[in-house]
Amino acid sequence: MQASIQPIFTWSQERIFAGCARNVVLLIEWEGISNHEETRKRSRKIAAREIELRVWLEGHVTVTGCHGCTAEAGEGRSILLKLGKIHSGMRKYIALEFRIAAKPAGIHEALWLQWQYKQPPVERIRELPLKKLSLEHTHHTDVLSERCCFHVEKHLGLLKTEKLLEEAAVQRAKSPIRTDFEHLRRQADNLLLLAARSGDMQLVKEAETVYKQLDAEGQLWWKTATR
Repeated sequence: MQASIQPIFTWSQERIFAGCARNVVLLIEWEGISNHEETRKRSRKIAAREIELRVWLEGHVTVTGCHGCTAEAGEGRSILLKLGKIHSGMRKYIALEFRIAAKPAGIHEALWLQWQYKQPPVERIRELPLKKLSLEHTHHTDVLSERCCFHVEKHLGLLKTEKLLEEAAVQRAKSPIRTDFEHLRRQADNLLLLAARSGDMQLVKEAETVYKQLDAEGQLWWKTATR
């Protein structure tokens, strides 16, 4: 039987400099795959529900950040990510930040990952095969000037923006007093700079959306303050 989700894992850097600790980001994306032949309403069908991803960490790897979901501590050196459901044809993203301790040059295992989910319509629990991810540690100094993978940088920026917008909405609901959203404006600036460098229009639209919301917040506060 065909799997209901198709995952892709992308490191911010495939190679890191050996001999010292480094920060890296892993972008995890997954697409809902329909097991039905009919394509007319495939986007409305739930491809998988109660999706969980368990991540086991090697001894030299530490989680430092999680974007797009929350992580629960598991047994041993593991974390559990509960990712809800996905519809057929939909694509979702999360990003995990890691601190990689110094290792000698060579290719070293970093993570082991396994997906589990319920597959409609019979709600049978399925598991994907265990996946191993490694990183190359090298003494070649050219890696020091390598940029972060744009695909990872882009979606990490979008995930951070989404989280900041959610936090701003919570603050707005708690207090009518104007809140300093400077961190959100800085994030919009970062998106716009990344868009200018890459020409990616999705980043431009996302930055414009944030700027418009910030302007609306300012106008609303001014009207309230001058009443």
